[in-house]
Amino acid sequence: MTAHDRVFFGGTLIATALVPALILLTAPFDEARYVMGTLWGWALALLTIVPSYIILSRAVRQEDSNRFFTAWAGGTIGRMVLVLVAVVLFVTVVAQPPTKTFLLSFFLGYMLLTGLEVTMALGGKNSPNGRHA
Repeated sequence: MTAHDRVFFGGTLIATALVPALILLTAPFDEARYVMGTLWGWALALLTIVPSYIILSRAVRQEDSNRFFTAWAGGTIGRMVLVLVAVVLFVTVVAQPPTKTFLLSFFLGYMLLTGLEVTMALGGKNSPNGRHA
């Protein structure tokens, strides 16, 4: 595990402890099942970003630039499909879904973790040998 990996997973752990807790404490929307919406939204963000980081960071370490492009393109398409299916299922299958809380939690997680993912996965790309520290 590289230093970038440790920072990514540490940052993910800290964000997972803080962001859902803040949403739960503030309850920004008047939804009966906001706890479920918060937890499922954050879980979807984790399920989307963590595997993407693992694939992307491994691809960056390879000498083959096509592998990086393939990992990036595949990850982007995979994210879109996963998120679309998960959101549609949540809204259609869950009785009285807390949609606003779910989407708030998901998009906060998605944005924060994507920023961390890109920073850490590509952080070692500019090092002298093009590899992670």
